[in-house]
Amino acid sequence: AGAMAEPSAESNGGAARTILVLGGGVIGVSISYYLALRGTPVILVDRAGIASCASGKAGGFLARDWNDGNPVGELARKSFDMHEEVAKQLGLPSYRRLRCLAVRVDGSGRKTDGPVSKPGGAKLKGLEWTDLGVEGSSLMGDESTIAQVHPKELVDAMWAYAEGKGSTFRRGVVEQLE
Repeated sequence: AGAMAEPSAESNGGAARTILVLGGGVIGVSISYYLALRGTPVILVDRAGIASCASGKAGGFLARDWNDGNPVGELARKSFDMHEEVAKQLGLPSYRRLRCLAVRVDGSGRKTDGPVSKPGGAKLKGLEWTDLGVEGSSLMGDESTIAQVHPKELVDAMWAYAEGKGSTFRRGVVEQLE
């Protein structure tokens, strides 16, 4: 997904260059969006549609520093910043900064009504939403390092921008490029 082919003017009879973006997920649509920002429309090809699979259904969880110390750490930080920039540029209401907790549970649930197992553990302050026998929690990140955006909203908004700048969508499969 997201591969680009750029036929040269010679290979297509001297006509203007056409850029194909293969894949309508977040990577292919991001390529289309950034090319549109530079005035270059594309033809986006996908067998199912824009953000029809994981790119439209994932949790949209973003972490700035969880890859620090490994080869993709700098890329992860840049990606985190770019998500915020795009969310602001496109006015995405789902983008938000938040805190993230790791929650430990004891697994000692007791049988209550029917097949549902509910533990007898105490709830922790700030974790009233759970009754899973919580033993403790630890902060994994705060508003400076954690964000979330609805992935379908992000991908649809980037595509709407690209389409508004002349990009087109074609449902299908590319079987061969010559």
